[in-house]
Amino acid sequence: MAEYQCTREEVQQFLNRVKALIPQKDKVTINISPWKGHKVNKTLTYMTETGIGLEDILNVLYKLQVCHYSYTADDRNIHFKGQQVWIFGLRKNIVDKDEDLYIKLKILTTEEDILLIMSFHPENPGCDEQRLQFPYKNTKEI
Repeated sequence: MAEYQCTREEVQQFLNRVKALIPQKDKVTINISPWKGHKVNKTLTYMTETGIGLEDILNVLYKLQVCHYSYTADDRNIHFKGQQVWIFGLRKNIVDKDEDLYIKLKILTTEEDILLIMSFHPENPGCDEQRLQFPYKNTKEI
């Protein structure tokens, strides 16, 4: 998966689109399908373990800012060639516990935009080399 940095302005534009879709709940979907093979869907597992639902996740997404942006990547899914995924992370108290969340989003553009929440779960603990980096961590909202 090719990873790259978007500009602050591009990140802000993406977040503006995300936040415009959040109130239109019929235009938001979470990838909670079980994975093929024996891979665990971390988002589905996290939602089940914590008891959080779509509304809880949307509340977190609405608070995302440019400073929470990590990187953008090309989608590896053969059905979405040429499309991007956007990776964010933030520390949030979820069910009485602070979590470093890994959030992967994309906006599917067909006849209408659809916000797809591809991942929403804690970062992999103990993997310091793989921890998210935040190029705009000192950036206030534009």
